[in-house]
Amino acid sequence: MTRITTLENSVHELYDAKNPDRADWADWLGDNHVFLVAENAASLAGRYGANVELARAAALLHDIADTEMSRFADVHEETSLKIARKLMREVGFNEQEIRLTVDDAIRYHSCHDGNIPASTEGKVLATADSQAHLHSDFYIFATWVMGKEKSLENVKEWVLKKIERDFNSKILFPEVKDECREDYERLKTLFNR
Repeated sequence: MTRITTLENSVHELYDAKNPDRADWADWLGDNHVFLVAENAASLAGRYGANVELARAAALLHDIADTEMSRFADVHEETSLKIARKLMREVGFNEQEIRLTVDDAIRYHSCHDGNIPASTEGKVLATADSQAHLHSDFYIFATWVMGKEKSLENVKEWVLKKIERDFNSKILFPEVKDECREDYERLKTLFNR
């Protein structure tokens, strides 16, 4: 078994464990987001000359703390990095591969405050994550989950900001931006009603 297959199995096990403290929508993310991002990342890595295995590993692990805690926990990001580092070591990735994947690709995949990944693998992950958000029912499901605790106006405000960041900050390849433009426009129209 390859190390990426072993890593995929480990990720499945963490989602399947159904930790009672996990994110409210961890089951949905495990079933509908994480592996879609991994497929997108593998495709983009081949297209843009990144290491396919490292891009896929980064995608599998980009929000792995969802298996243990709320996405909004203060330690979510650092916990994701810690779990990612541990799992990559366990399946045989070397320290240089782990640093590139964890300390660049995963750490900066959200592209907050202008922090963009330096590596092609990191740019692939940020873009693949955005593609998954824009091309799937991610925003519909996120709205449903958040709507349990927040007002419609707060949810719409969050979604509209995230849609803008996904399209304008996280898609780091112009051709992919063109490919996502129609879904971006549809989502903006839907959530601006």
